[in-house]
Amino acid sequence: MADYEIDVKKLTRKAMRALTWRLRLTRGSLAVERVMTQFWLLITWTLALLAIVRLGLLIDMPQAVAIAVFAVGALVWLWLFARGIRRFRWPTVLDAKARLDADIPGRPLQALDDSLAIGSADAGARYLWARHLQKMADLARGSQAARPHVRLARRDPWALRLIAVFVFGGAVLFGRSDPVQSLVQSLTADGPIVATGPSWEGWAEPPAYTGKPAVYLNDIAKGDTLELPEGTRITLRIYGATEGATLSETVTGGTDRDGNVAIEAGENGFGETTLEVVKSGSLSLVPPQGPDAGWDIAMIADEDPQVALTGEITRTVQGALQMPFEARDDYGVEGGSVKIELALDAVDRRYGLTLDPEPRDMVSLDLPLPFTRKTAAFEETLVEDLAEHPWAGLPVRIVMTVVDELGQTGTVVPEIGPMPGKRFFDTMAAAVAEQRRDLLWNRENAKRITMVLKAITYQPEVAFERRGQKAYLIIRTALRRMEYNAGAPLTDSVRDEVAEMLWKAALLIEDGDLADARERLKRAQERLSEAMKNGATQDEIQQLMDELRQATNEYMRQLAEEQRNDSDQQQAENGQTREMSQDQLQQLMDRIQELMEQGRMDEAQALMEQLQQMMENMRVTESQNGQGGQNQQAMEGLGDTLREQQDLADDTYRDLQEQFDQNRQQQNESPDPQLPDGNQQGENQGEGQPQDRDGQGQSQQQRQGQGGQSPGMTPGQLADRQQALRQMLEQQRQGFDQNGVQGGEELSESLNEAERQMGEAERNLQEGNSADALNNQADAMESLREGMRRLGEAQRQAQSDQSGQQGTEPGQGEDDARDPLGRPLSETGRIGTNERLVPTEEQYRRSREVMDEIRKRSGDRTRPSLELEYLKRLLDRF
Repeated sequence: MADYEIDVKKLTRKAMRALTWRLRLTRGSLAVERVMTQFWLLITWTLALLAIVRLGLLIDMPQAVAIAVFAVGALVWLWLFARGIRRFRWPTVLDAKARLDADIPGRPLQALDDSLAIGSADAGARYLWARHLQKMADLARGSQAARPHVRLARRDPWALRLIAVFVFGGAVLFGRSDPVQSLVQSLTADGPIVATGPSWEGWAEPPAYTGKPAVYLNDIAKGDTLELPEGTRITLRIYGATEGATLSETVTGGTDRDGNVAIEAGENGFGETTLEVVKSGSLSLVPPQGPDAGWDIAMIADEDPQVALTGEITRTVQGALQMPFEARDDYGVEGGSVKIELALDAVDRRYGLTLDPEPRDMVSLDLPLPFTRKTAAFEETLVEDLAEHPWAGLPVRIVMTVVDELGQTGTVVPEIGPMPGKRFFDTMAAAVAEQRRDLLWNRENAKRITMVLKAITYQPEVAFERRGQKAYLIIRTALRRMEYNAGAPLTDSVRDEVAEMLWKAALLIEDGDLADARERLKRAQERLSEAMKNGATQDEIQQLMDELRQATNEYMRQLAEEQRNDSDQQQAENGQTREMSQDQLQQLMDRIQELMEQGRMDEAQALMEQLQQMMENMRVTESQNGQGGQNQQAMEGLGDTLREQQDLADDTYRDLQEQFDQNRQQQNESPDPQLPDGNQQGENQGEGQPQDRDGQGQSQQQRQGQGGQSPGMTPGQLADRQQALRQMLEQQRQGFDQNGVQGGEELSESLNEAERQMGEAERNLQEGNSADALNNQADAMESLREGMRRLGEAQRQAQSDQSGQQGTEPGQGEDDARDPLGRPLSETGRIGTNERLVPTEEQYRRSREVMDEIRKRSGDRTRPSLELEYLKRLLDRF
């Protein structure tokens, strides 16, 4: 055993050195505990005495009473101090070891201090003892310094210590600023002291809109400089007699010479005066008693608000005014406005503008402010619809003004330019709008306007062929309304009524409501050509191009419909036709828009003419027979039924999961699930409760409206939905037989199976068996998918047979099934394709996300077994 000897003393010393700081911290914790235990009464009494002095409670007492209270408090304080000193014991190292050892299993510190009692001569015993001490040293090194445990609740059941702390805190915050002086005065004065505070007080209150805090002048040293915003109100109050008090200031007068302000005592027993800072200066006060006070005031001037345009004044496509601007102020903009008045000197006084305009008030608009009310610096855009204003398009003077809280204003230099308004690209619409403007300019233009409108409506079958008869009738009504006056000046009501009708007519002519796709396409082409001639904004170009694209698509659909209904139309010879893909047509329109945006109007006009010629020479080949159309409608109907069934299955699954969650919650809330009552409660959860008319128990009623997309959906309501779906499928199947939809026996079998599964699901839902109903619904959806596959196969077979009969020449069958852009037509003759489209990357990504989520949930074994089975079926199927 000599080779295994361990130096026990060295091991003990090393372990104790590692515990040196922990023992010191533990001794400190013990000292805190003993100090608080022995001196908590002294600390509480000290805080109470300080609170009494700080609050000045001895001031109003007679001198003898104040001295007696002070003496009693001092004697009690000395007794408590002596009592604490007598009972206090400073903690030793042994105390720290015992405290630290008590928190460690096995009491390793005590073991390190022990020695081997017997067997010290035995080497094996010494070795075992050394190994034991080594293990105890390892345990001791893992210890932590003890934290102080101050438990005073048992010693202070009335929480007097907390009351003293609370009162002392209030005295510090709201008590006197000179407690020592007030204590001395209360102990030396012959009677109660009348003065209970300073002989004067003062406040400087900046305007509320500045957001600056008030300043208590008593805390400001004499001679300091105060920076105060303009408009700050300084209030000075003198307590007691005001004789001998003088106040001089130079912050309110118009000169720099000092001026004395009289302070007279009021009814409340004190004198008060208020000053408003309007410039920098000085303020000095000589109170009746106490030291003088005086400060230099540096006024922070309130700067004028500033406003500026951040861009050009523009208009929207519909003619609304757009005015971007920015405004700033040192304390925030309070409001602003825009004034618009007619710049008569800049108006081109010709035609209907030759006469002097009738008096009209200027336009006044409020500037928008941020909702956050942080208006020190902001950017906004004023948007206002002035398209119908009589000055729209005429030179106007626009003045923008902002104002701050002080009433100071900032203004943008007036700009003269045309008032934004709606732009008419149709020449007739522009002419009608011009007559409306002339009427509102001066009603004496009525005779001239009548002649112009008669000329416009002279041959309506020509002028309004593509502009609609409704606009013609509105113009004629306006004509008759003006002619009723028989030469007398129009009244205000008649003038406004006629102007409203002319505006509606102009909008109808411009925007139109043509039902014919050919006319809409021509109108879109004409409006775009007019924009090329007269110029247009980027937004207007975008709107016109969107209108042209929409009109082109509608025109091609109309061509396809006409070809399907006109069996006598003959296809042009293959050598004389040229196909253009949809991408090529889109590229041509994009090129036209690009040239217009670049200002190359001549090139854009040339491409526009080419597009017009191609659209006029479009032809459509023969479409397929009507059998495909019936199959297509049948396919769409089954698709709708499948989607409705999927939605119902989702609602059923949510209802099933809610039932499971509630059952598990009730089992967790049961006091002892092993007791017979608990078992009986669990067994009767779904059976023993009374069922309502929909087959749902009381627990289900309590869950209505708590989740899912169908709040409040009961099993009875789910069964009603399932019944409606089954009846809809039955009507569709009967319609297939009547309309001759071909799908074979396989289609009939699939639909019959789907209908049978729907009936089973309906019965299970009525019985409250949501799990089996969910299985039936899954089988019904699979049967519907199988029926749609059978129907699609029959549809493709019919298409293939027809192509074989018509394709007498190579490629002829393919040409017969294409629209003007070279796209294959569907079985119904509509533009589109029946080919399976390649899924996009986004569709692939979404599919992967869904499958990953299903796999993740299926791997969570804490989920209900019904949910895991449902997820497994999804993985097996997809």
